[in-house]
Amino acid sequence: MAKILQAVREYGPKLDLNKTAQLDHVVAWMSSRTGVNKSEVLMVMQELQEAILFFSGQGTPMKIPGVGTFSPSINRHGEMKINFRADVALKKGINNADVYVGRMKNKSGASLTNADLKTLWDAAHPDDPLEI
Repeated sequence: MAKILQAVREYGPKLDLNKTAQLDHVVAWMSSRTGVNKSEVLMVMQELQEAILFFSGQGTPMKIPGVGTFSPSINRHGEMKINFRADVALKKGINNADVYVGRMKNKSGASLTNADLKTLWDAAHPDDPLEI
């Protein structure tokens, strides 16, 4: 029997993401918005990485208002990692329906109930009915 997650993957909404913006593109965009020289923006971006590594290495979480908090952690095998928790304003900003103008697949799938998903799935996969 199929699981609800399989139906959500097939019929639910999906973002059709563009190619990842690389550092040089981000730097050029920030420079054009702020009037700050590209090389200075690049330097600040590189120093931000160094600051995150420095403070995490000291056991100090680092909060960047409007961006989020970076916190060091360790797993049971002693492997260190950096956790990132996005700022509330950042999360609210992307969740604003007017902000996202990119492409989306199955947008109407956002309103499907589990019963709707079962109907769609079972019709397309009669040998593997959806378990809800």
